[in-house]
Amino acid sequence: MNAILDIIVPVFGMVMVGWLIGRSKLLTPEGLRGFTAVTFYVLFPALLFRSMAKVRLETLEPQVLLAFFSGVAVLYGVLMAIGRMQGLRLGDRAMFALSGSFSNGVGIGIPFISYGFGEQGLVPLLMIISVHSLILLTFTCFLMEMDGAGGRRGNVLKRLGGAALSMLKHPVIPAIFAGLLWGEITAHTSLATPAVIDRILQAFAAAAPPCGLIMVGASLAHVGLKGHWQSAAVASFFKLAMLPVLVWTIGRYVFPLDPLWLNVATLNAALPAGANVYLIAQMYGTGVARATNAVVISTAASVFTLSAALLLLGVQAR
Repeated sequence: MNAILDIIVPVFGMVMVGWLIGRSKLLTPEGLRGFTAVTFYVLFPALLFRSMAKVRLETLEPQVLLAFFSGVAVLYGVLMAIGRMQGLRLGDRAMFALSGSFSNGVGIGIPFISYGFGEQGLVPLLMIISVHSLILLTFTCFLMEMDGAGGRRGNVLKRLGGAALSMLKHPVIPAIFAGLLWGEITAHTSLATPAVIDRILQAFAAAAPPCGLIMVGASLAHVGLKGHWQSAAVASFFKLAMLPVLVWTIGRYVFPLDPLWLNVATLNAALPAGANVYLIAQMYGTGVARATNAVVISTAASVFTLSAALLLLGVQAR
């Protein structure tokens, strides 16, 4: 119960504050875009760089990637099969599968895990985040291209290469690897981050979690619910209930993980669908309503499912 009060209430309390701000006149759509840019291009990179700079490569557990993405692959395949039984075309099936398997690891995941486990918990989370979008979004884009979404067949390999490159340029990913590299440099040389620079980074890092949560809430206020809510609810059920069970089972019995890493991987799997789901849908003009509703429904429902996950895993806030 302490975990719910110490983690769930602050996290989703700030999301609610963001939603109220988004519904008011304080934050216009143009203002939200600016706020989102500052959060993603300044605040989160500072947090990720400082966190990963303290990590030594030999302490990383690559098995966490095998455990997490094995669960994702199984669920993605199941949802593709369900979509086929429903008579959906390939592009719609891909968006349905993405809606039920892509976690909001940055906007909600980073604050949620940092409140629950501190900087130690961010290490396995950031390992997953570093390849999360590259794997899931690139594969989904591949399926969308194969379906010829929007009539744009063109040069598939060229388009996929451009999509993968744009994901690698996402500000979160370079910050993770830059932090790891700087950590290795400082560990083997006399170099160190200047104290003044580190204080600035620390201030930005402290602002990242609350700003990220407010940004999520404000974004939901501007998105709203659309049609096809039934299939979105099905995708949300698989995302919030089935994926964490799959990841926990694989991380416990197939690729045995350290308890901390297992908890973080499981909770990351239990997070709601990320905004990239409806951004990809909008880019291809396929399954937009379903993807949008999956983000909204899963975010609202995750208040309860994440609470249950914390209790079942026995997590106590730091």
